[in-house]
Amino acid sequence: PVIPEAPYKPTLFAIQPGVRAQDALVYVSNLLETAELNGDEISLHTNPVERALFWGMLHSVEVARAVVDALLEGASPSHQLSSASGNPANG
Repeated sequence: PVIPEAPYKPTLFAIQPGVRAQDALVYVSNLLETAELNGDEISLHTNPVERALFWGMLHSVEVARAVVDALLEGASPSHQLSSASGNPANG
């Protein structure tokens, strides 16, 4: 976390108390979607070695967004990931 020089001064960005979890998850999902879209564009301008590393990072962003979106839909993340791979979560 960023700690201001003077603790009594407000920070530039802060998580506000009382924010509903669903609102926070929607915001995180939007941030991750933006990262995915920017990543897709950036990957077009990288060399093959950088691209391989970049795709690994981008995959992590995509999985994180899938988990957040599953939480927003009220399903468990393991069910969503199993369904996406074609394997039922319970058998």
